[in-house]
Amino acid sequence: MGFISWLFKRKEKDTDAQPAVPPADERAEPPPEVDAWQVFGASVRGASHERASLPNQDAIGWWPESAAGPPLLLAVADGHGSVKCFRSDVGSRLGVATALQVLQEFVEGQSEPSDLTAVKRAIEEQLPVAIERRWKQAVEHHLEENPLLVKEVARLEDDAGTAARKAVEENPILAYGATVLALLVQETFLACLQIGDGDILVVTDTGQIVRPMEDDARLFANETTSLSSADCWRDFRTYFQVWADAQPALLMASTDGYSNAFSSDAGFLAVGSDLLELLRSEGLEKVKEDLSGWLEEASRQGSGDDVTAGVLCRTAALKPRDQAQDLDEAQRGTERTESGLSEGAAVASESGDQSEREST
Repeated sequence: MGFISWLFKRKEKDTDAQPAVPPADERAEPPPEVDAWQVFGASVRGASHERASLPNQDAIGWWPESAAGPPLLLAVADGHGSVKCFRSDVGSRLGVATALQVLQEFVEGQSEPSDLTAVKRAIEEQLPVAIERRWKQAVEHHLEENPLLVKEVARLEDDAGTAARKAVEENPILAYGATVLALLVQETFLACLQIGDGDILVVTDTGQIVRPMEDDARLFANETTSLSSADCWRDFRTYFQVWADAQPALLMASTDGYSNAFSSDAGFLAVGSDLLELLRSEGLEKVKEDLSGWLEEASRQGSGDDVTAGVLCRTAALKPRDQAQDLDEAQRGTERTESGLSEGAAVASESGDQSEREST
């Protein structure tokens, strides 16, 4: 059995203890008042990796396959790509797969979805633990089927020295090092989880940009937290936002290869509002078609790194807006935006600040 097949093999559930979840096509349609969301994205191999004949070490995925919700999940991951992390392309794919698996099971297993306090607590305390455990189990399974090769270890020693070789031989999980960002859009809330670098942007109907995640002082230069670290659940940052008066127009999650392609942070942030304008003027299908090309151009002209971006967009927000509507919302939208989105920073947290952990 391949490692991806193994990863998604489910244990039989006790139907007396937990009701079976009906197939997606048998579930009730969302009520009319629930805003519909869609997800799309792309991942491209970086210009520098093409020149060096290296694989794309980023990954992206979403659930459900229909790409419509809520509920709707998006995950992106970035393999470290350092000499020591010579299997990080596998690590990033496993990062996306495990994050989606854990979050899907969380969504389907919510017995009291209206108890948002309990939902928030689980997202902050239980899900990082579950993602770490599942990811490391998947890596160990991959190693069982694909032991480290003599030539991989020899190349590592040639490039990084004996100490690096010994470190990986003692802890082979280091070879798979990767980051991951995951977003969950539900009818009543937004949840985000992140370990390592990368960016999450929230874009309002009027094009205002909010960064929901607090900065992590440990992320500088090429240093980052990682799924391969011991007790990495402590390094996850989380964000939980109950929808207030208005939901945002779109959310974007991207690996650091995208933001590093810009000479300034302001230039990167403008991507969010530009993307919303293009979705309204060109249409969803056209933007989907063009996204890979934009990411390739960003890599060629900027970072040279692999570039990945995923977008969650609210369907109703993609309708063209007239100038009068924009001006009216601009006058009263700042207060609503700050009350409906920016206050969410108060519930953005590092999981390591919690004193108690519950495993799933």
